[in-house]
Amino acid sequence: MVDREELARMLLDVGALKFGRFELSSGKVSDYYVDVKEASTHPEVLDAMTDALAGLLPGDAEVVAGPELGAVPLVAVLSVKTGVPMAIVRKEEKGYGTGGRLIGDVEGRNVVVVDDVATTGGSLLEAAEVVRGEGGEVRTAIVVVDRREGAEEALKEAGIELRSVLTADDLRGLRE
Repeated sequence: MVDREELARMLLDVGALKFGRFELSSGKVSDYYVDVKEASTHPEVLDAMTDALAGLLPGDAEVVAGPELGAVPLVAVLSVKTGVPMAIVRKEEKGYGTGGRLIGDVEGRNVVVVDDVATTGGSLLEAAEVVRGEGGEVRTAIVVVDRREGAEEALKEAGIELRSVLTADDLRGLRE
């Protein structure tokens, strides 16, 4: 099992953690950027991230669900490692095939929402809303990185506990 410091260093080593000036999807500006999608393209890093996420998974989890695109590799590998079924939350409803925004069965199940990075919590809350709309129960969300910019508080208001492998402090500590 990789520890937090080692995982943070792995992100830096594969170029997934960068320092500078970056605009985030939330519109905020940050002095660092962590690209978990890039990190997921490296098998050893994906393995370490999903091992760490598995350690945060509540024992009563019945489904792991994540929003496309960033969370898909995480929930897929997490599902294989833990034997917990997975679901994918689409960004938008598809107008063809079976349609809908959710792939997977969540009805009547305890679903843990998984994502790569939490900033304000918007994508986690949206995913939880989709899951709840399909009859799933969401009490926990787990992420690789919590930027500590309001996600924990926003999720708590929605009755969801946020658990993270790494925080902004873990990453900023690597700034050279």
